[in-house]
Amino acid sequence: MIRDGLFVYADTDLRRSPLSQGPRRAHLEAMGILSRILRGTRWERLALPVIETERLAIAPLHPDMVEEVRGLTDDPAITNSVDFLPEHFSLADARGLIRAAATGRDVFLGLVEREDRSLVGIVGAHLRALEAIEIGYWVGGAARGRGYGAEGVGAVVRALAEAYPRRAIVAECRPENVASWQLLHKLGFRPTGDGGKRPGRQLMVWDIRDAPQGRSTASSIATSRAAARPDGAL
Repeated sequence: MIRDGLFVYADTDLRRSPLSQGPRRAHLEAMGILSRILRGTRWERLALPVIETERLAIAPLHPDMVEEVRGLTDDPAITNSVDFLPEHFSLADARGLIRAAATGRDVFLGLVEREDRSLVGIVGAHLRALEAIEIGYWVGGAARGRGYGAEGVGAVVRALAEAYPRRAIVAECRPENVASWQLLHKLGFRPTGDGGKRPGRQLMVWDIRDAPQGRSTASSIATSRAAARPDGAL
């Protein structure tokens, strides 16, 4: 069953990270939003337009994709890493994931390869708090190592920033999956120094000043080929 949340797991030991955490935390505290990000209040419905990148068409999952969603997600490497997914991801679970968009709080977007129209990954946006949107993602086994994670997540984050300029975009990250951590870092996410709502996670916030510049996320990010869990695999 889908529980209340959507997560991305990034990896490194944040306590030893050379990145400055203090200024990020101070910035959020000055905006008066850190406590409410952590508390998780609800607000308006979430909606995004169709997004196109160099290789991907990105749009909310729809009922016709239920078989593809099940086939991509019913992978132990994914279900063991994303804690709101059941161990065996069924067609009923896929339908529930797709129906989540009706709540206006959890929207799951399909990363569809424009050339062959195959589903290669899923990115989610979650209304976490009055001032925050949380993102998460996973990439199918056959598509890993090809940059789809960076391309898709980067495009969704940019679209969210444009559509909701007053909202913080956050991710909860587990300090074990180095490739996911590096991907988020390259996209412009920085740690706040606070733990997330889920055990073992760290809260990160996206900062446009640290985001790669240019039209194509895929071409502006040097992606890592390191082994990673599917929520962070490229």
